[in-house]
Amino acid sequence: MYLLRGVLFIIIAILIFRNPLASLVGLTAFIGFLTLFTGTIFVIGSISFRKLYNKWGWTLALGILDILLGGALLLYPAMTAPLLVLFIGSWTVTIGMIESGLSFGLKKMKFKKWWILLIMGLMSILLGSIMIFKPLVGALSVTLFMGIQFLFYGSYLIVKGFQKEEMPSTTPVSLHD
Repeated sequence: MYLLRGVLFIIIAILIFRNPLASLVGLTAFIGFLTLFTGTIFVIGSISFRKLYNKWGWTLALGILDILLGGALLLYPAMTAPLLVLFIGSWTVTIGMIESGLSFGLKKMKFKKWWILLIMGLMSILLGSIMIFKPLVGALSVTLFMGIQFLFYGSYLIVKGFQKEEMPSTTPVSLHD
């Protein structure tokens, strides 16, 4: 699933880079669809792996946030379009904070590449902050920033899709063996 999501994010990044001005209008629908899809995957994944990962609530919270945001973007595009820069900036900072928090959970679980998610989180916080605190710059470059974010996130998901990280075993260990 990581690989499919990664390819989807990279395809959209390429489309954004090809025509950034025309992409600004369509970006609301793209983000709405992707966040709805990603949120659904995160909710299902967090519930499925809640016994294996003690920080599953963060992933569930991220999934719920994505579903709510995706629904709002798809249902109310006229209302969300004027606030797109602030909305995306805030969303990106929030995602970055959650990704950063999740990365430390992965570190505690001894995942070797936990730091990649931390870098992704910090990049999200940086790009989102630029959009919030420099709204004129953000308004002109929101599509390019999102293209960069989609490219980085898609690349991360593709790398993650090819990794063979082993999940902790759910098989009970007998104390009498």
